[in-house]
Amino acid sequence: MSGGDYGAVDFQSPVTTLWVVGVLAVIAAGVIGHAVWRRRGHLRFTRRTGRNRDPQLLRDIRAERWTGYACLGVAVVLAGFAGVGAWQTHQNVRSNLQAKYGVTAVEDARWNGAFLVADLTLPDGSVQDDAEVYFEPDGEPLMGEHLFTPGGGL
Repeated sequence: MSGGDYGAVDFQSPVTTLWVVGVLAVIAAGVIGHAVWRRRGHLRFTRRTGRNRDPQLLRDIRAERWTGYACLGVAVVLAGFAGVGAWQTHQNVRSNLQAKYGVTAVEDARWNGAFLVADLTLPDGSVQDDAEVYFEPDGEPLMGEHLFTPGGGL
């Protein structure tokens, strides 16, 4: 990577996608739970009275259950996309830092607002504990004296 050829660093999309996954999982659990509850109630009524109060009910329950399964399937697929997106972003963080600063390892990475805070192993083998790294919109990492210089970031 040279000049402005950095990989995208996007931590917002995977996290947002995981929130959507959580909402879909709750909806799916509610829909599937409701279908199971309706089916048990219907079968209990049928056994107790010997008659079927609504011939279409079991078909409707089956459709409700499959709707819940479909919602759960979409949640699983989105969780996979979120996982791949987070993995790709972490790979881009490492490669962008290696390309600009020669960083050989990124450990204990966490986010503090717009900054990545991590332990960085530099090319000479020294470790910079709790280094703050800011990423430009194009993925260019800025740290140390580059953070507050004119035209060099913030």
